[in-house]
Amino acid sequence: MRRLAIALAYRRSQGKGTVLYVRTASGSFLNAANIVQLSPQRGGDNEITGWVAICRDGNAFALAAYYATPGQIEKVLANMAAAEGT
Repeated sequence: MRRLAIALAYRRSQGKGTVLYVRTASGSFLNAANIVQLSPQRGGDNEITGWVAICRDGNAFALAAYYATPGQIEKVLANMAAAEGT
């Protein structure tokens, strides 16, 4: 999948490369290139209820609830790898 819906993330060409943005829980966008770690947040039944992105500068951002749906964060990871390769 080359493009994700804007509710999930969006890409913008910037010179030779591509920039991938992910939506945060507050509704803003975060440049995925700044993410160094993704941490799952778990509910009482040990199911993943959300994700927190840890950035290079140490800041942590809760990602939009959409990413907690099974399979959605994997789509982002695949697109992050593709964006890094451009």
